[in-house]
Amino acid sequence: MVGARRRRSEGPARVHIVRVAALLILPFLLSAADPAPNRGVATNPTAAENARPGTRNWGLSKPATHREIEGYASNSSVAPGERLAFHVSTRSHLFDIEVYRLGWYGGIGARRVALARDLPGAPRQAPRPRPSDGLIACDWPVSYTLAVGPDWVSGVYLARLTAKGDGRQAFVPFVVREGPTQDHAKLLFQSSVTTWQAYNNWGGKSLYDFNSVGEKRARRVSFNRPYGSGPGCWAGLGAGELLTVAHAPRPAGWEYPMLRWLERSGYHLAYATNLDIHRDPESLSGRRALLIIGHDEYWSRIMRDRIEAARDRGTHLGIFAANVGYWQIRMESPGAGGESRIMFCSKDAALDSLYDTEADADLTVRFRDLHPRRPESALVGMMISGENVEADFVPLPERRGHWVYEGTGIARGTTSRLPSLEGYEVDRSFADDSLYGRWSPPGMTVLARTPITPANGHPSVTETTIYTARSGAIVFATGTMQWAWGLDDWGSPRLHPKAGNPDVARITRNVLKAFSRGTE
Repeated sequence: MVGARRRRSEGPARVHIVRVAALLILPFLLSAADPAPNRGVATNPTAAENARPGTRNWGLSKPATHREIEGYASNSSVAPGERLAFHVSTRSHLFDIEVYRLGWYGGIGARRVALARDLPGAPRQAPRPRPSDGLIACDWPVSYTLAVGPDWVSGVYLARLTAKGDGRQAFVPFVVREGPTQDHAKLLFQSSVTTWQAYNNWGGKSLYDFNSVGEKRARRVSFNRPYGSGPGCWAGLGAGELLTVAHAPRPAGWEYPMLRWLERSGYHLAYATNLDIHRDPESLSGRRALLIIGHDEYWSRIMRDRIEAARDRGTHLGIFAANVGYWQIRMESPGAGGESRIMFCSKDAALDSLYDTEADADLTVRFRDLHPRRPESALVGMMISGENVEADFVPLPERRGHWVYEGTGIARGTTSRLPSLEGYEVDRSFADDSLYGRWSPPGMTVLARTPITPANGHPSVTETTIYTARSGAIVFATGTMQWAWGLDDWGSPRLHPKAGNPDVARITRNVLKAFSRGTE
């Protein structure tokens, strides 16, 4: 995400205050976007897991908005049968950890899979930013080690921390990857943790001026720290950008609604973080499609190379997101399990040690500014065209007959727009651009186009596109971060505009059906 009125020039630091309007945060129930589960899907681990009873009240009843309790995990993902350490700071002498798997679960939205009570707690020191690069990396002791069951189903999980003294709560997110002995899912859901960390200003520094203290942003950020839970941070209260649980200066929480809808619909899924794409050369092997949701702005060269290579082998890309693969990063200092825990992004070639060296392919600048250039549009088909946008999705009349719209009101001519689907950041194709046009994928089709006036005041458009690579891989890009809100209305209208629409669900099903080569 670029960040309203701040990205390109990175002006003076501004701290936004999270407005927690409601303390009781509970999972919402039925989604208006998709009135019935997909009954035709064969039994698979994801569907079998969602047939189990969910656990109500898995949200935060007393959010720790002033760091009363917080923590981080030793890795962003873990495999079944492995162990995951939690590092917790709390003002209470005792705390509980409850671990939930997120999904549909009959609309409840999560199921508790582990519980540890009355763990010893203590406050931990927040390191000061390192003067040279702003790095903040905690070295807290292990508070609890979770044994991940060998039968745990791949998914996104939340550990909920509860202080015994004042009852304050916060989340710690992690992903359980697919185990080597488990059925291999053809759809891979990617969680965009590098972008969460780029915006995370816990301890006072992020990769942005607007929410960093002092004179400048950090150039290095560490995964060895909590996702911010207090004023000026994301409204996930420890969950990063996974979900939104309170009002914030700008919207977030795109991955969870998409996850709910996919699991409700019975798709067999595997889950991974984008750090897994970086770390594991086999992460995309055998996948029919990679799904990118919401906000996936920060990629390493390895991530870009592996996703492009997967496309060129025939792996489809479902990019239900915008501003994808914008900044190049480098991952440093591998920790336990081989996961790199420090992310470097100078955003200025002159501040990067690789500047003017033979290794400048890894410069931490925009992909489009590398030499040779690697604009996002060469892979996605589009690049960012605006931020701080709220608009309707407007299909092009001449494209109503496209197979993507089959079975929708758009195809029947009864629907001319889908409300509140465009935002927070949006993309457009650059096929006619004098600089970037030559990278536009051949044969790309623009399916929708909406006029916008973004934060910079310069009129533009946002588009939805599709193209087929030489390998036969389909690349479908919504051009909006908010697509998931059209699938599942979790969080609306209290936390974001209501956007649920059956046409969004049908378009998504059509795309996933094409990815599955005619079968779901």
